[in-house]
Amino acid sequence: MKIMLTLLLSALCAFAFEIGNGKSLILTLDDSHGVLELNDRNITVLPHPLYPKKGIAIIPIDYHEHPHLINAQWTTPDETIALEFNVTSATYPTEVITVDHAKVSPPPEVLERIALEKAEAEAIYNHITPKRYWNKPFIRPIDSITTSQYGSARTYNGVLKSYHGGVDFRAKTPLPILASNDGVVVLVKERYYAGGTVIIDHGEGVYSCYFHLSQFNVKVGDPVIQGQNIALSGATGRITGPHLHFGFMLQGIQSDPIEFMAQIETLFTQSRIMVYNSKKSPIL
Repeated sequence: MKIMLTLLLSALCAFAFEIGNGKSLILTLDDSHGVLELNDRNITVLPHPLYPKKGIAIIPIDYHEHPHLINAQWTTPDETIALEFNVTSATYPTEVITVDHAKVSPPPEVLERIALEKAEAEAIYNHITPKRYWNKPFIRPIDSITTSQYGSARTYNGVLKSYHGGVDFRAKTPLPILASNDGVVVLVKERYYAGGTVIIDHGEGVYSCYFHLSQFNVKVGDPVIQGQNIALSGATGRITGPHLHFGFMLQGIQSDPIEFMAQIETLFTQSRIMVYNSKKSPIL
């Protein structure tokens, strides 16, 4: 059996794939069935959006994973194929940010709220809806410049607190925020850190997230289509000024949204596919 990988992916040899921490990899396979078994989790092979008899495997790597080799196998109804994934250290910038002290060291009376909001979001992200809602590439939710990259190590008020789990887009005035793709709204809420929040389930473990909103134009349970006005940008939650935080959760793991969208787009635009065979050289 063969494994096919789009030309967007680089530095590959047969069955040895490289992924940076905090990134994701989309493998294109010649069969839409089976399970990719990694060290600590199983990833279901999904039908390719254009070629249903082909398959794709969306493999996110946690930001906090250290460099190591993952020995994996793809188990299909017919056979089992060994693969290796080399997790590397991606390069990320650092940021120094000054915000309201209460957003760095929350007062005791809001700690329970923060914990409940975290648990609620994790329950959403860890649920995998079997149905796929999207059938086209994802789009940016706002036509604006990026002011903060994914993965930045963030020092708030002199204390290293976290990394940036999405990208920020400039939005100085309330601007329409658009759904990145078709899906179903699963959270509409004002949260302590994220401020006004909308989360959309796109199916198969893919969620898009929109934070710091000032107004909601959808409610939980609403089906949405790509480009639909779901909210207005704002300056709510832990912020230094008005902007939109946009991110993706893939199978419960945060991933670089710009890179993920680029890989999805390649599934629809690729004109050549690189074929790998366990016993032969790559064939174009």
